[in-house]
Amino acid sequence: MLGTRFELRLSGSFPVEAHSRHIFHHQYWSDPVVTFIPASKRVDETFYGRVVPAYVSARRAIVESFARELTAEEEARMMDRIASEVIKRRLETVAIMFLESIKPMSYVGSQLAMVFVGPFLAVFGDLGINYIKFFDKRENVEKLLQKIEEQTKIRDEEEKKAKEDGKLISNRFRFRLDLLPGFSLREDVTRCEESSGILGISRKESDGGGFVAICFEAAESSPPNLLEAISAHFEREDLRQALVLSQDTILRMVKSDGIKIRGHQACAVTYEWREPAGRNGIAESYGLWCNKTRRLLILSMKTGPLSGAKVEKDQIRDLRIVFGSLKCH
Repeated sequence: MLGTRFELRLSGSFPVEAHSRHIFHHQYWSDPVVTFIPASKRVDETFYGRVVPAYVSARRAIVESFARELTAEEEARMMDRIASEVIKRRLETVAIMFLESIKPMSYVGSQLAMVFVGPFLAVFGDLGINYIKFFDKRENVEKLLQKIEEQTKIRDEEEKKAKEDGKLISNRFRFRLDLLPGFSLREDVTRCEESSGILGISRKESDGGGFVAICFEAAESSPPNLLEAISAHFEREDLRQALVLSQDTILRMVKSDGIKIRGHQACAVTYEWREPAGRNGIAESYGLWCNKTRRLLILSMKTGPLSGAKVEKDQIRDLRIVFGSLKCH
């Protein structure tokens, strides 16, 4: 048996003295494994010291994940996440048809997925296994269908209200602004006079929050310095109320650029806002002068508190989309 490799499985510890052979003890398994390797073949310590423990740890994690049942809170979070992604991509019709078709076979499908896909789920951690276990229960599929239908109804109502607010803005302020679902007009800070006014818009907290304010005033010519005009507007009390910026909130200018908005020369300024409590976010402002309506427009927006999550990029994008829909004449 010289020059051959064999394994000896033991139920306890196995103290061995190494002479002409190298002995390695796999202490990572539930039952110790002693491997005898001829002295002519050196042991790769990196493999046994890093790869083997990582593999064993991943194997144990998969087994534990399969054995653990999902809590009611985890199922609710997964249901909200799936429904939100479906509604955001407007795939509710396709999703409902698909879920209705697989509902009778959801348990069988989940079991087949565990057999054929299970060995590869370690790459995704617990996420893939949790989704398989979620669809293992037929009642979860039914709850998900109800959730999608409920959120679809809410989205349709928000879209209807957004269109109504957009028409109201067009009639009162003589410019067009298309609002997205979840955005609503703030009557408490909105005012319109003959030569000036301010428009306040808020976004619901469940979608990430955020505020939009549009100030306008009559001006026969473009201000010589749009950057100074924007800075002066941020000192106004009505703009701070529309953006929910308290007096002790610190604004730090990050950058300013000269741009064009629908053919108008404009100035874009980005601020970082920070509250004494430590919360911070982004505030952006765009100043432009319309030569047809002879009005100076200051468009400002403030995000909710930012933490660096990926979903916050979509929230900032939606606030900018509201700006992009503006037609000043």
